[in-house]
Amino acid sequence: MKSLRFTVHPLVKYMLPLSLVAAAAPLLLATVWSLLVGETDEYVLCLTIYSLVYSLIALIWLTVTKPTRPVKIGETLVLVAFAWILTPLLSAIPIHCALGIPFIDAWFESVSGFTTTGLSVFNGAVDPDYNVYIPSVEELPFVITTWRAVTQWLGGFGIVVMFYVFARLGGLPAHLVGFAEGRFERLEPSIAHSVRALFGLYVALTFFFTVLFYVSGMPANDALYHALTALSTGGFSSHSYSLGYYRTAIAVLLAAVLAMSIGAWNYADLYALLKGIPRKMSGEINAYIGVVAIGLVLSLVLVSGRLPVLDILFYVVSALSTTGFQVSSLSHAPAALKYVLVLLMFVGGSAFSTAGGVKLYRVMVLAKSVKWSSARIIYGSDYYVARKVGGTIVSEEEIVKVASVFFLFAILQAVGALLLLHLVPGTNLVDALFEATSALCTVGLSVGITGANLHMAPKLVLMALMTLGRLEIHTFILVPVLIVHSIREEVHHLAHGRYVGLS
Repeated sequence: MKSLRFTVHPLVKYMLPLSLVAAAAPLLLATVWSLLVGETDEYVLCLTIYSLVYSLIALIWLTVTKPTRPVKIGETLVLVAFAWILTPLLSAIPIHCALGIPFIDAWFESVSGFTTTGLSVFNGAVDPDYNVYIPSVEELPFVITTWRAVTQWLGGFGIVVMFYVFARLGGLPAHLVGFAEGRFERLEPSIAHSVRALFGLYVALTFFFTVLFYVSGMPANDALYHALTALSTGGFSSHSYSLGYYRTAIAVLLAAVLAMSIGAWNYADLYALLKGIPRKMSGEINAYIGVVAIGLVLSLVLVSGRLPVLDILFYVVSALSTTGFQVSSLSHAPAALKYVLVLLMFVGGSAFSTAGGVKLYRVMVLAKSVKWSSARIIYGSDYYVARKVGGTIVSEEEIVKVASVFFLFAILQAVGALLLLHLVPGTNLVDALFEATSALCTVGLSVGITGANLHMAPKLVLMALMTLGRLEIHTFILVPVLIVHSIREEVHHLAHGRYVGLS
């Protein structure tokens, strides 16, 4: 007897279950965390049920369907792009149902979590479109609070693994992930071993920073929470004042500075350093330290003593690492400091890290390209220039691709700022630019624009910026082309006698 299995396009087979499992994972981990600390309320039950239902639907769909053919490399890019859209949406449904808040607010928080942005609508205000009160972080049930942290931790690891695997398989053009040719050497003999090594490193660092936060003065739950969101450069906090709650605990703030920096460093470099593996280092760690130093000095000069030095250091690291922790309100910060932070957020952390922004490696390529082109102008076109960044040769094509990413980010940054300037009454240009950059570069720092009190339109703008910035824009430009190509290929196969139906 033949089994009842539907033969479907590979995208149809894998798109839904991939998103369902990704949405179920943080729900399940949040409920396990809650149960371990003795939380057994109806909110825990709600998230548990949704996580099990999602997992069951994914299992059934994978069981009753089979693909017409294996998934091609280009199609995996389509799967990833749709997963980053569908997963936050699916994960928001149980939050919407459990809290009874408008879906747009639950969806916003979910997108901000999975993209490791950190902008939040849980600020104790009324949604103006639905006239519904949205609780502050302290008013949230424990399981919802932990769900926020886990979405960022999984989202951060997911982006690192995705970039590594696709680059190793050749599925992503080099400029999309900030590496020149040859930069993606294996961490271990196989991709599977490399991913396991990455996960081991990620878990070990999470444990280390949990202990560090704990000995610095945080309670155990807070220590784990902030270790998850700092290492993922996400920036969600269990307090409305973010790390401003621990403002007087200098040890906590310094531990956060270290955690944010480690999260924004190149994981291949970190792995090689910790394992003692000989490797051509990318140079991004040195570049990161240099940019922090420049940002700190520039900010100190421009602010002229109006903020404590530790606060400025914290914000420089929070912006460059794209984490988004705050120690005070930035709404009344000097405009000069806001502009410096905008520049740092735009640059972002290292390639092959959990950080957002255009990435330090691209900045290094463009900065050196100015030097290379200047040398050719001064010494003539016959003058030989060794184009190398971090010991890796950079081609002219790579420079063009890197410049195109800068251009796309800059255009989207400007469009986002103008939209916020138009949609949010009373907003000035610097604040609109700040908030748009924070969303696009998945940072989470806020000058007070983001919150439940925003209307739906600006919330959607910020959500779009977060999603586009997480996959660096190019991906979503490629997806329609890849879908059309995939459909044409399927039609071609059908035209040559391949039947799609039951088996």
